[in-house]
Amino acid sequence: MSKSSQRELQKPIREIGLRDLVFMSLGGQAPFLSILVYGLAAYSQGGTFAPIAIILGTLLVLLNGLVAYKLSTKFTQSGGYYTYSYYSLTKRLGFETGWAYLLYSALYGSAYVLGAVAAISTILPFLNVYELALIFLVVSSALALLGKKPSFKYAMFASTLEIAIMAILALTFLYSTHFYFYNPFHNIPPLSAVAAAIIFGSSIPTGYGSITPLSGEVKDPKKTVPRAIITVILLGGLLAAFDVYAIVDHIVYYHLQLSSSMSFLELIENRFGLATLLFALIAAINDGTLATLTFMFATSRTIYAMAANGFFSQKLAELKNGREPFNAVAVTVIAYWLIVFPALFLSGGNAFNAFTIVGFISLLANLYVHAATDFSLTRISLKRLRKRKFEISLSLAAAAFSLFILATSIPSGPNTAFDAFVLWLLAGFMVAEILDMVKQEEEEK
Repeated sequence: MSKSSQRELQKPIREIGLRDLVFMSLGGQAPFLSILVYGLAAYSQGGTFAPIAIILGTLLVLLNGLVAYKLSTKFTQSGGYYTYSYYSLTKRLGFETGWAYLLYSALYGSAYVLGAVAAISTILPFLNVYELALIFLVVSSALALLGKKPSFKYAMFASTLEIAIMAILALTFLYSTHFYFYNPFHNIPPLSAVAAAIIFGSSIPTGYGSITPLSGEVKDPKKTVPRAIITVILLGGLLAAFDVYAIVDHIVYYHLQLSSSMSFLELIENRFGLATLLFALIAAINDGTLATLTFMFATSRTIYAMAANGFFSQKLAELKNGREPFNAVAVTVIAYWLIVFPALFLSGGNAFNAFTIVGFISLLANLYVHAATDFSLTRISLKRLRKRKFEISLSLAAAAFSLFILATSIPSGPNTAFDAFVLWLLAGFMVAEILDMVKQEEEEK
């Protein structure tokens, strides 16, 4: 893309406030559904150590979140992690980071559709999983295409309801044990299992990753975005850890065994009846819609930013009424549909298996993206080494932690997930090489 054409591109109106950003990003975490799917996955790997694994995952996310916090005060354009790498490292690495973020955000958002379908179909097995997935995708896609105003209003309502349900649920479980508190350090699993539990636990508060791509549409982004990042990570991660602890506390107290892939919902139904289950299902339905919607926004804004820099068609950088990158949103919606239904089909209609594979790939991509972001902060901090020792230490520690969890969790994950992740990265290198060749040919002409 030429410099003149870049100047012709409109920038979106800054109209998103702190409250809007926090509630939308909490929706991106899908707190209750995260407990049902990622929380259960952490429990299946870490056992009674799962609440601690979720706290450690939250600290991992907070460590990386502080890196994003620092970078968000320096870069206020749309694109988030892609933008940080594009301007801090090289354009090529920026593209590859954006490419990995597209994998992360699209699969992470799609995983919540699959998780919601798995949760509901377990309790209501007569419902068709493909029809349930269709309903979630239709609602979230419609809201995404309608734009920010209806989407953020829905996010505020749904997130408030979510927090209330989660608090009531945790207290209900603790009350059932007469507030008996078990020791989560009593039985610590092997390191690889702990790492896998941490990576699943980290997926709960990692919903903050949907914040930074929206920076170009946020009011006073140098203050609003950093505040939203810290608020969402701590609120979402610690609330989820509290809920999982309360559930596991109940399991330990009554010496229960979880027999199926979605046993948390069955546990709620069996121990507390249909009324409590109804509230839980409402929360799961809200999450399946809102989390997907949140990451549709994040994916589309990254596509928009990459198109604005010439990596994709300029039509994807066009704004509707100066507010919404409608074409980028439309492409995002299509991508989510193309992920969810093939994943269900390839898993033989088993939504939880599809969720496990899709979710694990997205988490690998998430760690890769954060490692690149960590090195972005290191790169710009080296220019003033003496004054930015804290930033350098923070970014290197975050990168080391991310790479360690990435390496140690791979053996515990599905082989197909790792293969798909590597193939996507290789495809990104090939696409970047082709784009370079095309640009060189254009310059020669």
